[in-house]
This record gives sequence, C-alpha cells and structure tokens, in this order.
Amino acid sequence: MIGKTLVRFGTGTLSARHVAGQDQGENRVEVSYTPPLGANRSILFKPQNWVDGDFEYMILIGQHASVEQAELAVQNERRLNLALRSGGYAVWDHDFRGNVTYNSPEMHDLLGIGRESPGIDYHQFNEMIHPDDRDKTLDGMIRTAPFGSDLFQTRYRVQTQTGSYVWVESIAGVIRDPIDAPAKCVGLCRNVNDQMLALERLRNSERSLKRTQEAAQLGSFSLRVESGVSRLSAEMAALIGMADAVIHPNLPVFEQMIEPGDKEKFSEALELAKLGQPILALEIAVRLRSGDLEYFSCTIEGERSAAGRVETLFGSCQRITERKGLERKFLQAQKMEAVGQLTGGVAHDFNNLLMVVMGNLQLVEQLVKTDERASKRIRAAIDAAEKGSELTKRMLAFSRQQTLQNKELDANSLIVRMQDMLMHAVSANVELKIMPAEGLWPIKADPTMLETAILNLSINARDAMKPKGGHLTIETSNRHLGPELLADHEDAVAGDYIEIAVTDTGCGIAKENIEKVFQPFFTTKGPEAGSGLGLSMIYGFVKQSGGLIKIYSEVGHGTTVKLYLPRGKAAVDALSPPGAPDELRGQIERELSDTSGNGGKKPIILVVEDNAQVREVAAAMIEEMGYETLLASNGPEGLALVEERSDIDLVITDVIMAGGMNGPEMAAKARAIRPELKLLFMSGYAPGSVRQMQDLPESVELVNKPFTRTDLTDKVRRALAA
Repeated sequence: MIGKTLVRFGTGTLSARHVAGQDQGENRVEVSYTPPLGANRSILFKPQNWVDGDFEYMILIGQHASVEQAELAVQNERRLNLALRSGGYAVWDHDFRGNVTYNSPEMHDLLGIGRESPGIDYHQFNEMIHPDDRDKTLDGMIRTAPFGSDLFQTRYRVQTQTGSYVWVESIAGVIRDPIDAPAKCVGLCRNVNDQMLALERLRNSERSLKRTQEAAQLGSFSLRVESGVSRLSAEMAALIGMADAVIHPNLPVFEQMIEPGDKEKFSEALELAKLGQPILALEIAVRLRSGDLEYFSCTIEGERSAAGRVETLFGSCQRITERKGLERKFLQAQKMEAVGQLTGGVAHDFNNLLMVVMGNLQLVEQLVKTDERASKRIRAAIDAAEKGSELTKRMLAFSRQQTLQNKELDANSLIVRMQDMLMHAVSANVELKIMPAEGLWPIKADPTMLETAILNLSINARDAMKPKGGHLTIETSNRHLGPELLADHEDAVAGDYIEIAVTDTGCGIAKENIEKVFQPFFTTKGPEAGSGLGLSMIYGFVKQSGGLIKIYSEVGHGTTVKLYLPRGKAAVDALSPPGAPDELRGQIERELSDTSGNGGKKPIILVVEDNAQVREVAAAMIEEMGYETLLASNGPEGLALVEERSDIDLVITDVIMAGGMNGPEMAAKARAIRPELKLLFMSGYAPGSVRQMQDLPESVELVNKPFTRTDLTDKVRRALAA
C-alpha cells in the first residue's frame, strides 16, 4: 500500500469523485481489496478534516465486521475527547508496575509545561501537589482506601511551572491486580481555581456575616408561604437560648415564646409581608426558656416568584434589650427632669407668696406685742407658713434647685449624734442598730439635708415595719465605684464614695413601684400618712451633691436604701450644728431694737427684686433694723441707682429676675463701677445649684426665700462686715 495512490485500491468502486469529496452527500467510502497474497479485505475511507484544499482521511483496513467496530470505537473516542475538551478536563493514565505515565496534551496545558515537553510521571506529579493536600490525592487514597473503594473525587492545589498554585479537581479510578494491589490508575483533571477562589471569598463573606450578626446580636428566619416550612438561623437559635436544643427550632417555636401582648402584632406582620408589604423595625418581647425577657426588632420582607406571588418570607431579628432599657431610663430621666422643673417653678412662686405672708406676719407681730391673743394667732400663722416653707424646700431639693450649705463633715459623727432623735422617731418595737465603719472618709455635703435624709429614711422604714416592728440598721462604709457599677447612673462619675445604707425588715417595695418612689407626691401610704415628697427630697439632695442612690427591695423581706456621697478632701473637724451661733443670734435680736450704734449714719441698702410684694416686705424688715432703703424692680433700675448714688453701702438683689438683666449680671456691673460695694443675694429658685449655675463665689452671702427677720438680719450684718 505504501507509495500507491487511493485510486489504485479496490475494484473500481472507489471513484475519483469519492476521493476528491466532491459528492457532499457521502461522508464515507468503503471498498473491497484483495492483496496479491492475502484474503479479501475491506478498506474504509472517511474524510476527517479539510486541510489546504484537500481532505485528511481516516483509513481502516480489515475484515468488514472489525472495520465497523473500529469505526464505532473511533467515533466514541472522538465524542469522548470532544466532551472532555468541552468540560476542560485533561486525561492521565499511570501504570504502577511499569512506572509509565500518559498525560494528554490538555494535562500539559493545565500544568503549564508545554505540549512539546516529554511530560511528567506519577512521582513528579505528586511532588507538584501542595504538601497540605497530598494526603487527599491518589497516593494517600491508594494507601488508605479499602478494597472495593477505588473510585474517588477530590480537589487539591498543584504547582505549575510558573511557581504558583492552582486548584485542580481530580476524578480517578484505581485498577487492582488479582491480589488487590494497585496496578493502574486512570483519571481526569480540570482547573477549578476560579471556582475555589470564589468559594473561599464566599466562605470569608459568610464568616464575616456570622461575626457581624453575632456582634450585632442579629438572627434570621425564613418561611415558605405555601408549605409553611420555616427555618431559624443558628444565630437566631442562640439569641433565643435554644442553640443547644436537640431539635433545631423553627418559626412556630419562636412564635410561642413571644409575649402574649405582642403575638397578635407579629402574626399580623407576617400576613402583611405575605401580601408584599415590607415590615420594618417591628419590636416584640420574647420570654426565653430561662425566664429572662428579651426584646427584638424584626424586619420581614417577601421574595416574589416570576408570577409576582410572594413565595418566601425572609426576616431578621436584632436583640435590643439593652437599648430598650436605656430608652426606659432616658424617658424616666426626662420625666423626672420635667417634673423637677415644674416642681421647682411651683416652689419658686410659692416661696415668694410665703415670703410676703411670713414677712408681713412678723412685722405685724412687732406691732401687737402687748396683745397676747393677737400674738398667739400671728405665731400660729407664722408656724403654718414655716411648714409651707419646709414643703417648698423639699420640692426644691427634688428638683435639685435647693441652695446647699456644703461643708466637710464626718458622716459617722453626724449619724451617732442623731441616735437619740432616731430612737424617738421610730416606734418602741423597732430595734435600731448603728454600724459606723472605721476609717470612714470625710464627705462634703449639707449636714442639715443629710440629717433630714437619714431621718426620712428611718421614718419610712418604721412605717414599712408596722405594726409588728422589726430591725432598722444604719451602716456606713468606704466604696470605690467603677464604671461597671455606675452603668445605670449615666451622670455619676467613677471614684471614691462613702455609702450610707439604711436597711429595714419591713414589707418591701413591689417591683413595679421601685422606679416610681422618687417621683414627687408618689406614696403607697394612706392619704393621712405622708406627702410623697420624702424620697423625692432625698433623691434631689443626693443628685445635687454629686452622688447617687440605689434601692434594693424584696416584698415580704425588707428594703435597703443606699446613699453614695462623694469623698471629701479635707480632714474632718468636730461637726458643729448648722445655723448661726447662739451668741450671734442673741446679738442680732438685741440689735433689732437698737439702731443707734452706727456712728450717726444709717447704712443705705438698695433692694433689687422684681416681685413688688417681696420687695416691700424685705424693705420693711431692713428699715426695722434701722437702715435706709432704696428700691428697684429690675437689674437696669438697680444699676442706674448705683451710678446715681455713691452712698449705697449694700446691694441686696434677687438672683433670677425679669427685665433683661439677672442679679449676678447687675452685681458684676455695679462692682465695676464701685469695687468696694457690698453684695447680698436672695434666692427662692434657680436652675440647679445657685452658686454653681450663676458662678457665685463662696465668699458672697446668699439668703434663701422665704426668710425670717432673724435670717435677713444675720445675712445683712455678715454682708456689711465682709
């Protein structure tokens, strides 16, 4: 056959037309051929490729049946090769006994070694596999796979000629010999690097999402609308305390945990979402298996089919328990602040009224000294007005607008000296025990207000233990409060405090009332038993002093109220009782009826007050002292008098006034004109501590409304002597 042309084969049935391929209807030609020394043979000519204007032929020679089988095998091989190339697969074949390896051209391409290269054997290929992946590949599978389990699929990294690693997917089968030893292995490989990198990015994204959900305390759920099949994410299961459940919880389980008041709201939200309406920030309360109450904010949205129907609901739930707690505290703080401002405003106006009533009563009292019946009635009216003044002080204390007379003091000494008074205040069937701590730090506080606070707490404890009585314990201790202990008190500052704990064994306070007890006029006592201002006053006093207050109570067991006051700096001296010394008070009383010792010149005092009645009463009291008065209704009028009169010795001014200029502003401008001018401020109300908010120095005298003649005389004498 070598050297012969195609037309010389056969018996003439192979024509030039067939050979040239001009007949487009035929794609194969089979002829018979009898060689000189052989049996008849069939020759199959089949055009394969059109190259340079001519066909390349596949020629099969043999018996007719074998030619047909060979043609079929070739066709199958061609189909297989086409399928492998289309799928990106490369073929390799390794004979373990002869250590012979076949690599298809595509295998060369995959490894980047070039098709003209001699190729690599099995052992060389194994060395190219990433060390961490070798146990997953053929070598490891042959060593460990049990007999009969010789077909496997795996993915691993292989190093190309460039030095970089690519991910490869391999499908291989092991052929064993009669003694079950690996004899041969045939496999396919394809490059899946892009898929694996995308999968790794997806896994990283999922890990990031999981960490984000855990940090944000966010879980999710899904619900198939038609089947009702639902699923909760692992994060959701953990949030509702069911991460360790034997059966993973679904949406109905979650719905059963929702508080009764929110179940209908959640069900309605699901129905609206099924209709295509997105649900945003739906807040619900959930009772966990542990009994804890948690709050969640839920978002639900539907996924529509091609037909436009909602097929699946997807929801997310974020735990907002801490946020809800902060919201409640913020609302409570706003409420207390609003009530405090209202209370302070009422107290301010009431103080002015009391100032007029008490001042005029005291002036009238001087006129009717000889009339015993009239004096008695006037004194009763003054006593009632003074009780009203105490009420306004409590209201101002709650609103943190009471002017405190702070000083360094020893709380132990103060409480011990109160023991007799406390014994009389509580009933005989109450056992009082005082436990002062050794080495107690000093505090800076108003001793009178602290005494009043401890007395009020003791009286509340007494009432809580009626009628059986019980034990009342007052103890002190040094405490350092860090941020973790002040989490519920945003305005408190970490540092050193002294703790005064008042504990009783009474009926306790119901949980729902704990947050209400500091509200003014709130009381659980009968209408005749209390005003509801005791704890409000204590709350305001402690807050204004830079401290905090905590209540611990159990119904049927008792209550502990803890006052925390900031640690002072100076050494504690022996505590002196509040108020002016007896000698000074006696001197003042004597001077009320003697105004002749002023060198023949009466001091001139300017009274600046925007309330006409208070202004007149204050002037009358001052004139009774033997002084001359000038009156102004606002700051500008008072400043004009200072500019006009150089003989004014003292300016008494209200702190808060209408007219565009308050007391401190007017006083500062007056001092700019007359640096030696003496000053005395009056205050019945101020937003916060008067001295702190109005920047008044401690050296400036301040008299609180409503004041008595004695109080005013005391302050006037001090101011003139300053």
